[in-house]
Amino acid sequence: MGVTVAVALVAAAVVLVLLLVRPWELESLPGGIEVDPARVAELEAAEVERNDENLTAAAELAVSAQERLLPVMDGLHEALPTDEARPERPTSAELGEWRDVVQEVAGEVEALPPGSSEHNIVRNGLLLSTALLGDTLDVLELAGETGGAGDAGASEGAERLYGVAGDLRSRAVDAWAQAAVQLDLQYIGADRGHLHAFLPLHSGMSTEAEPHTNH
Repeated sequence: MGVTVAVALVAAAVVLVLLLVRPWELESLPGGIEVDPARVAELEAAEVERNDENLTAAAELAVSAQERLLPVMDGLHEALPTDEARPERPTSAELGEWRDVVQEVAGEVEALPPGSSEHNIVRNGLLLSTALLGDTLDVLELAGETGGAGDAGASEGAERLYGVAGDLRSRAVDAWAQAAVQLDLQYIGADRGHLHAFLPLHSGMSTEAEPHTNH
């Protein structure tokens, strides 16, 4: 029984080495296992192709999502202004329309296949951003229901909720920006130039990150 367990452990260790060690960095693996250079070249080419496909898919989605989300951001800016403007609280129908857009984008981002670490930073950042936008809409809806109760306490509670919604909206923009920066860096690394697919607080703001405004 002990011998069987020992053999199993050795076999598991060999499998782990095969999974974790980049075979093209070694002329041969421990135990005299030879690496087929042609197979290594084939795997490397497949990885390059997969990364290129993922970059294209993420870029197309980011640009498309940016266009579809801008009206939502404009609506949120009217409901949660960052200046002294009077808030224009959304109707239930408007909230429903915005939620449909956010959920549609979130579903498309989730459908992106995982890939390299850089690609996953983009994918996860966009997922986080859309999740925060969804939370923003939920809190905004709750604030509207609370504020309609008609007493001073409810009104005060609603204002606090509006503040929370505004903070969630800002965090969504920040999360999207981090993903967009990584996507831009990937574009540069792939010799495709710059790609600026940032999500602003509203359409009156630039969709480019500040450090890139000279490009």
